[in-house]
Amino acid sequence: MEKYVVFGPLVIFFAVFGLMIVLFLATIFRLIGKAKKSAWRGVVIDKKAVEIVNDEGPGTTTYYSLVVKTDEGKEIKVGVSGMDFEKTYQIGDRLEKKSGELRPHKV
Repeated sequence: MEKYVVFGPLVIFFAVFGLMIVLFLATIFRLIGKAKKSAWRGVVIDKKAVEIVNDEGPGTTTYYSLVVKTDEGKEIKVGVSGMDFEKTYQIGDRLEKKSGELRPHKV
């Protein structure tokens, strides 16, 4: 009986914690799968850089994205690295994202 009192809550804790990890990983894999399935073609219509001040210390973090208008008329935001933002992509560039790929490329 004493075993159940000591180990029962511990087993329940690890079961709940393990379930949370499994659900988190399933969500990540689902999002990656959804991103890989999408396919589109479009034109870069805007480039955005958002700077966010860090709460825990000095400095800022900058997030770069491209706004792409697809051939179907939808607007999509695509995250890119700082180097790609400055040198690789320009407004007016034509991009294509194929099914099975995570990132678009210039056409």
